[in-house]
Amino acid sequence: MSDISIAESKIQILYLVDRAPGVSYHMLMEKCMESLYTDFFTFSRSYEELISGNLMDKSRSGDFTGDAVGSTENLTLTDGGRAVLKDLISSLNASLIDHLNEAAAEIVSEMSRNSGITASLEPTEDGRFLVSLAADNNGKPFSCNVTVEDEALAVKICKQWKKVASKAPDEFLKLFE
Repeated sequence: MSDISIAESKIQILYLVDRAPGVSYHMLMEKCMESLYTDFFTFSRSYEELISGNLMDKSRSGDFTGDAVGSTENLTLTDGGRAVLKDLISSLNASLIDHLNEAAAEIVSEMSRNSGITASLEPTEDGRFLVSLAADNNGKPFSCNVTVEDEALAVKICKQWKKVASKAPDEFLKLFE
């Protein structure tokens, strides 16, 4: 196993958290150690420096995708973290980006299986943000996609989704009565 540097680890962690907002600390750590050729100490140091450097925020479970596996800390990027990632993403080669995208997809899939409630956002070509929301709602699935003008609103919607997911289908249908 070839270990990666602290700097490489930080970029990869930022990338994964950007692609899987709300990921738990433990899920992120497991994925990094499993597929990104880092060890626990490199990951831990990188993580702590990203948090203390105000590039990532940790919040209590429930902000994006439900209860975390093994931890109540869920991670998101700060504006500074997004800016740093935007500046450094060009330093990643195509094969590493493919590998990171695969790891992020696995994280998102696991988060979905664990929670039944998902919220994600992605930029659109016209500079807006597509927000995708879904909830199992005890066998009565509900999902929707909405495009919003700015990232702050998209993040706010994702953060609020768990709180309102159980009420959303009924409230939505009331609009058409």
